Amino acid sequence: MDFCFFLIGFQEFNKPLKDVGNVACYCGHCHNQSAHAIRTINAITIFFIPLIPFYYSKRLKCDICGTSGDLDSQAIDRLKKGEPVAIG
Repeated sequence: MDFCFFLIGFQEFNKPLKDVGNVACYCGHCHNQSAHAIRTINAITIFFIPLIPFYYSKRLKCDICGTSGDLDSQAIDRLKKGEPVAIG
């Protein structure tokens, strides 16, 4: 008997936003200056290899507690100027 086994799943991939720099922002959850702007891609994976991306977003994510929040265009403009923003 032959069996075919595929491990299919979903995974989130994060990369720093290159165009905003490395501005440390305030996290309202853990009260640290440890949030940074990232680009998030959610993808369908087979054997942990990303195949089909289905969601893109720009977010602030805290490096300590993991809290995240979406960035709008005004917040991205502030980050490009070097001004910190906060996760609510």
